[in-house]
Amino acid sequence: MTEKAPLKRATRKPDPTTTVLAEVRAARKALVDEGRPLGGGLRPERARLHYRREADRWAEIAFARSLADRPGLDAELLASLNTALATADSAAARAELIQVAALATAAIEQLDQEAS
Repeated sequence: MTEKAPLKRATRKPDPTTTVLAEVRAARKALVDEGRPLGGGLRPERARLHYRREADRWAEIAFARSLADRPGLDAELLASLNTALATADSAAARAELIQVAALATAAIEQLDQEAS
């Protein structure tokens, strides 16, 4: 009788998102916790108006690019970031910042993929 060689298990590739989030976690630990508000300055309400205009502008750019079949993460990222900064509602800002983190993670993964 001949024995079959044991099957080798294929090495699983690490999840790119897990790798990026580990780097983000390390970078976050390096930040100083100062309890800063999301929007600062002397007139945060005026800044929110500016960010709202910028969010709308970048959302329009992202939409126009999608219609022209020329999308880019930059416009989506800037629209989401400015939307987060424009809102006074912490739950809405949090949700939008999650979107910013997702878009930033996708951008980093794309850069890593292009580099390899």
